[in-house]
Amino acid sequence: MDGFDDDEWAEMQEMYVNHTSKELMSILESLETKSFDSLRTFGHNIKGSGGMYGFNEVTEIGAVIEAAAKEEDMALIKSNLNTLDSFLKSKL
Repeated sequence: MDGFDDDEWAEMQEMYVNHTSKELMSILESLETKSFDSLRTFGHNIKGSGGMYGFNEVTEIGAVIEAAAKEEDMALIKSNLNTLDSFLKSKL
């Protein structure tokens, strides 16, 4: 990213991964009580932020979660939350 050296950029990415991982753990712990609206918001937020930190995969997963929440498709949401979990763990 412009204006940041490699170390700063890596630190920013690490902070993003840690923050998103914590959010995801909270969602997974109480998934059955989460509203589709809160899941849609989570998907929307990571869709917007993933690419900013160089994680296009997160953006794509977020878009699917957002759309699945609008359709109230819990199976697709769970599948993509698991995919996101695996992706984030691979970056830690």
